[in-house]
Amino acid sequence: MLIKKYNTNLYNFSEIVSGVFGVNQLSKLHEERTDLLPKDKLVFENESRTDFHSEFYSKMNNHELKALEESFKVFIKNEVKPFFDEDILHQYMPSFRVHLPGDMAIHKWHYDSDMDHKHPEWEINFIVPLTDCEETQSFWLESVPGLRDFKPVNLKYGEFVIFDGNRCMHGNKENITNDTRVSFDFRVLPSSRYNDNLKLSVTTNKKFSEGDYYIRVK
Repeated sequence: MLIKKYNTNLYNFSEIVSGVFGVNQLSKLHEERTDLLPKDKLVFENESRTDFHSEFYSKMNNHELKALEESFKVFIKNEVKPFFDEDILHQYMPSFRVHLPGDMAIHKWHYDSDMDHKHPEWEINFIVPLTDCEETQSFWLESVPGLRDFKPVNLKYGEFVIFDGNRCMHGNKENITNDTRVSFDFRVLPSSRYNDNLKLSVTTNKKFSEGDYYIRVK
């Protein structure tokens, strides 16, 4: 696991997403947009289908968030690509997470190549928080696959973390703070490890192939 800093003035992710929801403070999203709070109990099957997610993804899919699309592209090029000495393939759109007080963003402890998620081996995970997150508000990660020594990954806005979520189990605990954690996460695959995969992403139903789930950056 590696935690790195980046310049929030260059990639104003939090400001853009605050504008999506018309709120002043993303960490108080649950208070400022009570109309979007889940009406049903959140579980693995519906955790990424809340009204918060619908609001965000509908605008992304309709290309209404050009500033965010461009910021994400530049972030990949300037902050992610330098970790690799070869072409990379990255997730076409970051996954959007909302970790509400009294609930979890992800409801299954997992590693991304397991039978529930079926991601290709050798993917590397990145998480970019749009709010500060610590302890039960953050995600928990084991240090090496199978050790189960889970600890919270505490992050500030302006930091991102790189980790082996493909093999290391990770998940959430119930958020017992009074703040919502909002974050992006995405996966990167070194081109030398890529092969045209026929499996489909569980959440997006996209094939794990270049031009569908992945975008190549040289």
